Amino acid sequence: MSLQQIQSQILERPMTYFQWRVVAIGVLVNMLDGFDLLAASIIAPIITKEWGLQPEALGMLLSASLLGTSIGAFLLSPVADTLGRRNAIMINLGLMALGMLLSAKATSVMELTLLRILTGMGVGAMASAVGTLVFEYSASSARELGLGLVTIGYNVGVIVGTFFAAWFLGIYSWPAIFVLGGLLTLGMIPVVYFFLPESIDFMVTRPKKDTLTNLNSVLAKMAMPGVSQLPSLNNDKESTGQIKDSLWDLIRSPLLSRTLLMGLSYMLYMLSSYFFLNWGNQLTVDAGYSLEQGIYVARITNYGGLVGGVVIGIFCYKMAFRAVSTAILLAMGALIILFGYVYDEISIINITSFLIGFGIFGAAVVLYSTAAKTFPSRVRATGVGVSMGAGRFGAFLGPLLAGYLLGGGILRPETCLLMALPVLLSAFTLRKVPLTKVPD
Repeated sequence: MSLQQIQSQILERPMTYFQWRVVAIGVLVNMLDGFDLLAASIIAPIITKEWGLQPEALGMLLSASLLGTSIGAFLLSPVADTLGRRNAIMINLGLMALGMLLSAKATSVMELTLLRILTGMGVGAMASAVGTLVFEYSASSARELGLGLVTIGYNVGVIVGTFFAAWFLGIYSWPAIFVLGGLLTLGMIPVVYFFLPESIDFMVTRPKKDTLTNLNSVLAKMAMPGVSQLPSLNNDKESTGQIKDSLWDLIRSPLLSRTLLMGLSYMLYMLSSYFFLNWGNQLTVDAGYSLEQGIYVARITNYGGLVGGVVIGIFCYKMAFRAVSTAILLAMGALIILFGYVYDEISIINITSFLIGFGIFGAAVVLYSTAAKTFPSRVRATGVGVSMGAGRFGAFLGPLLAGYLLGGGILRPETCLLMALPVLLSAFTLRKVPLTKVPD
């Protein structure tokens, strides 16, 4: 039996409890990503007042963790292809917990900025490892939905965080937000160790002494027949060593065009997304509304994201993938522009924020799925990680550019218009990414 035959069986058979458990743990991990990454946004109005921050300094701070995600995605994503998806997830959780706990002790903008970069490094490498593992364990009928559920885990983390934030900050000072996030992240490591399996693709392509035993254990949990020997790889070239697992594969034919287009699409999409995710709260407060109303905007954005991740995950299976991806990205850009012009009525702000959240996290599903489909399994986690690394660089630029625009006197409507343009371009770039299979 070959690896390709096992992959085909996983795609064709119904999802088991074991496979849904992989998805569920992915959701929990992404919940922590959401809370940890936007912790600075939650406390932004407080430290802006306490530390007397100007828009440029706040933009730098809000972008710090996003810069870290870009660094982590580029430098640490290959760990998932060399040490395994599961090991990579535990390493990333450790980095996130360390960054969060140390952030609680920060006494200056620069110190907090550096620690946010450290936290972001773990988050940045996490997305490709978790997304790849869920992709590989999901049946074709549930693949986009599984990725959608993992994606909205981010929203649930932010919703839970913002729900308790006002109460939490009313009792404790802002460092308590980082302590809470750090302890929860640390507690997730044993859950991953004991309950999350390693990738079948990784086990077969990098076998060890106990690989056959572990593989049969995983197959049994998915109600699939065991194997008497390790499966062969998917083609003769790999079995004779003519194709090597290498990061260089991503920057040479036939993968180069996929790497460039996927990275550009991710970067443009995340530039617009993280502008809104980080500045939506502050722009609402700046418009004259209360801190609680600003936090509610962040929360309702993620309510929309929660719905968007599930709905788009289902639509991608039921409808033409290209049509869904184009529509959701274009709609998201139009809504960000609209947000810039509606600030006289809080109910309209909330509705617009909900719809933007729907677009942001619905789009994340199609981007995840496109990246996972366009790269072969031997470099899938790295390919997704590099693409998301480019995206994380866009996420870093979004809040930073908005800070300079607003600090330079550009008004809210014009700022939102300029920051919406990248996601509109992302829609057309994503349409060019090939979905045809490249041999493993």
